[in-house]
Amino acid sequence: MIRAHHLGMAARFLAHRFRALHPFDVQASLLNACNLRCVYCRCPDVKIDLMTTQQWCQIIQRLAAVGTMRIKFQGGEPTLRRDFCEISAVAHGAGMVTAVVTNGLEIPKRPAVLDHLDEAVFSLDAASPALHDRLRGQGTHARVVEAIDLTIARGLRVYLAMVVTRENLTELEPMLAFCEARGIRMHAQPVLFDRQYYDGTVRHLGLTDDEMRSMHRRLADWKRQGRALIFAAPTYEDALRWPDYTVMTTRSDGESPCMAGKFYIHIEPNGDVLPCKLHGARFTPKNLLTDGFEAALRHAQHHDCGDCFATFLTERKDLFGLKPAALLELIRRA
Repeated sequence: MIRAHHLGMAARFLAHRFRALHPFDVQASLLNACNLRCVYCRCPDVKIDLMTTQQWCQIIQRLAAVGTMRIKFQGGEPTLRRDFCEISAVAHGAGMVTAVVTNGLEIPKRPAVLDHLDEAVFSLDAASPALHDRLRGQGTHARVVEAIDLTIARGLRVYLAMVVTRENLTELEPMLAFCEARGIRMHAQPVLFDRQYYDGTVRHLGLTDDEMRSMHRRLADWKRQGRALIFAAPTYEDALRWPDYTVMTTRSDGESPCMAGKFYIHIEPNGDVLPCKLHGARFTPKNLLTDGFEAALRHAQHHDCGDCFATFLTERKDLFGLKPAALLELIRRA
């Protein structure tokens, strides 16, 4: 059903679509620190300077002025920042849809972190507590489920993100059933190596080519059956057709046609602006603080990353390309 909220977002999109800068969807990493140590993640080991509360708030106000419709806070674990409520309140007050990607551990202790959020994406890797805890830390499954149920009770839109490895591949359908029992939607993302934040010492956890294809085929089939997955069936089918899963991204000949950097951007904790988190471009980012807001955003528009198979990025491209299946999924989710 189309609601006033959808019409408001459509109006903001049309007002900024043909302007020079229009980062409609922003992924904002607030810090790399985390209160977990997942077996495949080395994010806490990557040291980086952090922008201050005031700097983040000023940047968010400027993003609102150039049309940003949604901002998703992530880390590390973004709710570890003591100013998280202040930063999210500024974004919410600026009319943005506010989201967080979280392991949920802080929420039962500090439920106020939900006060200025519209959406929460929880990291959960298995319906089986023992298997999840083996991947993410002893006792964490119960704490995440507690946070999920608390957030559902608060009325936020809740999603679940599962990192799929060889150890938990059999958990795909149990996880989907877990989500359906709670009326929430699920995203399944294969573990990816050769990227800054993934720990290459556990490559044995990576899926084989056949396992990747089987996973995306099942996700596409389940979606066409109407099951509770976040993305549209064509998004999973695009991933299924990717020729070589050992190649995460392809480069374009010259300027990239990809919408990353133009319609959506990624901001690092220190203010560096990237086209997206998984970009494979020959690209040195500019910084919001040292190079200036407009210079950093304009620079991110020009890169040579051509394509990738990551479903969450494919869906963004389809959404801003105004493809009907992606637009319908957006309306259903929101």
